[in-house]
Amino acid sequence: MKRSSLIMSVLLATTAATVNAQGAHPQGGTLTVPIITATFVEDFNPFSNAQEDLVRGTMFEPLWAHNVMKGEIDYRLAESFAYADDLMSMTITLRDDLTWSDGEVLDAEDVAYSLALGHEDATLDKTGKWADGLLASVEAVDPTTVRVTFNRPDSTFDWYVEQAYIVPEHVWRDVEDKITFKNADPVGSGPITEVTTMRDNQVEICRNPHYYKADDGLPFLDCIKFRQYSDNSQIQPALMAGEIDWGSNFVADIESTFVARDPENHGFWYPANDLVHLYLNTREAPFDDIDFRRAMSMSLDRETIVDLAAYGYPTVATHATGLGEYYAASFDEEIDAGYDQYVAYDPDAAIALLEEAGYVDVDGDGFRETPDGAPIDFGIQVVNGWTDWVQSAQMVAEYLAEVGIKASTETVDWSVYDTALKDGTYEASMNWSVANVDPIQAYNDYFHPDRVGQSWHANHGKASEEMGALIDEYGETTDTARRDEILGELMTYTGETMPFIPLFSNPTWYQYNASRIGGWPSAENPTVQPVFYSSGRKLIVFEGLYQK
Repeated sequence: MKRSSLIMSVLLATTAATVNAQGAHPQGGTLTVPIITATFVEDFNPFSNAQEDLVRGTMFEPLWAHNVMKGEIDYRLAESFAYADDLMSMTITLRDDLTWSDGEVLDAEDVAYSLALGHEDATLDKTGKWADGLLASVEAVDPTTVRVTFNRPDSTFDWYVEQAYIVPEHVWRDVEDKITFKNADPVGSGPITEVTTMRDNQVEICRNPHYYKADDGLPFLDCIKFRQYSDNSQIQPALMAGEIDWGSNFVADIESTFVARDPENHGFWYPANDLVHLYLNTREAPFDDIDFRRAMSMSLDRETIVDLAAYGYPTVATHATGLGEYYAASFDEEIDAGYDQYVAYDPDAAIALLEEAGYVDVDGDGFRETPDGAPIDFGIQVVNGWTDWVQSAQMVAEYLAEVGIKASTETVDWSVYDTALKDGTYEASMNWSVANVDPIQAYNDYFHPDRVGQSWHANHGKASEEMGALIDEYGETTDTARRDEILGELMTYTGETMPFIPLFSNPTWYQYNASRIGGWPSAENPTVQPVFYSSGRKLIVFEGLYQK
C-alpha cells in the first residue's frame, strides 16, 4: 500500500479549500460506512471478492450505470455506446483525457483488456456474457473506441457492462494469478482511490488525485472511512450513536430506535426492491391445480403479514403478473386488472373457489383433502435464522389454515434451501426475484428453460420453450412496440399460470445521518435507489454527498 500520508495531507488541505466550479458545495469531509467482516486485510482486488465493497464503484468506476429509478443511463468512463444496426456488435466511446490514479493514461486498450479478461478465465467474467456465449471478441479501435462483437444479435449487453471491472492493463497484465493477487497498492479510476489508513478494524480511502471530474469540484467529500463490525447487532448501536453516516442494514422499530433520537438528521428510506414470492412446485398435487394456487393467494392478508412480521417495511404486492413496485414503470393496468383479484385478501372467495374445485374436508379434522381424497399437508421452506421471513411464513400457514389448508413452516439450512429451489424438489418455498435493469430479466429468471436448475426461480414447472423464445426475441430487437407486446404476453402467462404467489417487495435497506453529511437521497429527493452494494448506484449516491 502507498504510505503517502504527507502527500495526502497536502492534497486534502488543498482540496478542502477548493470550491466546486459550479458553486455547488466546497470539498472536504469523510463519509463513514459499516462493513460486516471478521477483519480487514490489505487486499483491494475487485475480482477476489475479498473486500469488494471497499472498491466497487468508487475505486473502480464502471463505464456507465443504469439508474432504474430515473429511467436514465449515467455515463461514467464512457460517454456513449451504440449497437450496430444488425445488433451483432456494440461500439463504446470513452471520454477524452481519462487518467488512472497513478497518472497513466486510461484508454480503449485498458477497457478492451478488462472486458476480455472473462474470456481467459470464467471467474473474471463479471458480465457473465462470455460464459453464456454472447461475446465473440473485444478490440480497441482507437484510443477512445472499443468494439464488442457478438455471436448472436443482442440489444441487452449494456445491462451487464456495469458489473465489469475496468482495471489498468499496465498493472494487471503481468499478474499471473488474478484472483489471489492482493493489489495492495491499488490504481483505480474512480473518485476514491488512495488508501491512507489500513488497520484490521478500519480502512480509509481518499480522493483520486487524477480524477476526471476534478475540474467540476467532484467528489465533494475527501474520503470514505470503512469500519469493521462482526454482525448487524454491532452496527445498530453504532448507527444510533451517530458513528455511522450511511447504513444498509435491518433496524427494528426504526422510527423509535433511530429517527426519534435526532429527527432533524436521522432518516431512512426503504424504496421497493425485489419482489418476494411463495414459489410452488406445480408438478405436484395440489399445486398442479390453478384454482388451488389462486385460492391460496386470496387467503392471505398481505397488509397484516407486512405489518406484523416485517415491521411494515416491505411493500405489499398488488399484482399477480410477476412484477413488483421496483418495476412500476412497466406495469400494464389493463392486463393487471384481469388478475388483481387473485392477490386481494378475500378468504370467502378462496373458500368458494376451493369448494367448487372439489377441495373439501372429508374426515372432519378441519382441513381439506384433494378432490381424490388425499390429505393436504405441506411445508413452506425458509432459511433458518431469517427471522422476518420465518415469521412471514408462519403467518402464511395461519391464513391458509383459516380456509382449511394445512401447511407449516419448514426452516432449513441454506444448502438445503438452495438445492431444493434449483432442483425443484420443494413443495412451497419463499424466495425473491430479479430486480435489475429491465423487467425481462425477471421473466427470464422465471420462465426461460435455460434457467431451470440454475436459478432459484425457474424450477416451478412452468418454464417453457415457448416462453424462452419470447424472452430471447426481446433481447434481439430494439423495437419498443414489440418489446411491450412481449412483456404483455409474459405478464398474461404469469397471471394465467400463477406458479408463484406474490407476497411483498423487499425494502432497500438504507439509513442516513445528515448531521455531518448532506445530499442524501430520500422519498423527497429520489435521485437513485440507494444501494451501497451496487457499483453504479453507490457511485451516484456518493457523488451527491457533501460535508455540511
